[in-house]
Amino acid sequence: MRLILLSLILTFVLASNNVFSQKSDSTHARFLLDIGVHYGGDDIATVQFTNGDEQEMLAGQGLTLALGGEFYIPNFKYALFRTTIGLKYSTTAADNANIMFLRYPLNLMAFAVPADDIRIGIGATSHLGAVLKGDGFFDDVKYDSSLGPRIEVGYKWISLIYENITFTDDSGNKYDGSSFGISFSYAFPQ
Repeated sequence: MRLILLSLILTFVLASNNVFSQKSDSTHARFLLDIGVHYGGDDIATVQFTNGDEQEMLAGQGLTLALGGEFYIPNFKYALFRTTIGLKYSTTAADNANIMFLRYPLNLMAFAVPADDIRIGIGATSHLGAVLKGDGFFDDVKYDSSLGPRIEVGYKWISLIYENITFTDDSGNKYDGSSFGISFSYAFPQ
């Protein structure tokens, strides 16, 4: 939790310092909002419904909402850096339970910008505080996440993403949390 708070404070300080700066030749920063959906990974839980249907919960699956910053040097337009901290959430279709897999992805990315509005990035991700909440139907399960690579290809505000991480539960069982995703981002002010 301290790492999440430190990342948010650092991003806010760097972004707000540069956003309100009058220097045009310094490093620039903008706030970043990112929303995405991901799919993939191993089955971490199977929920059985009263009508006999089942739903698998996958380790890489979920909706994401992230905040962060985008940093670039105006005189060097071919590169930029992004860092985000967010919430990744997946749940079941159960009406009588709120079973969910919750985690806080921390992403650090470097991008090449070969042409206007196109970016190709590579970086690292780790999903902090991962927990499968059983809502009384089973005990909550906590997971540690590995640090893994994240690849992103974007055009304007849309990106395709691949992440490769592993979750380990308290018993030492490992689950592939790799996923493919699509995200929509907005950097401001313009």
